[in-house]
Amino acid sequence: MSFVKQETEESQERVPETGPRPSGWVPLVTGAATVAMISCPFLPEGLPAWLRFGPVYFVLPVAILAVVLGLLDLRHLRGPQDDGGTARRRARTGVVLGAVATMLPLVAVWFASALLG
Repeated sequence: MSFVKQETEESQERVPETGPRPSGWVPLVTGAATVAMISCPFLPEGLPAWLRFGPVYFVLPVAILAVVLGLLDLRHLRGPQDDGGTARRRARTGVVLGAVATMLPLVAVWFASALLG
């Protein structure tokens, strides 16, 4: 039994990391999309209501997705970088934009409730 256990441990150590390395673009794009979705109600009134207010319903889920994907990319980008850290900066920017897009509606609701209450 100990021989089998040693063999599996050695085989797990020899397996190189395969697959594409995260580039940080997905969290950056989702974070920027959430910030853009927040501004949709301020579009001109001539546009249909579904275009002005529809994206607002997706702000919070997409913002949380940007934060989670950014943190996952940052976790996978630990260690030495080949590209000078630009992927890390993109992932961090996606996390920041997602966090801002998460907090902004919550602060607006809190402020509105404080004014009305």
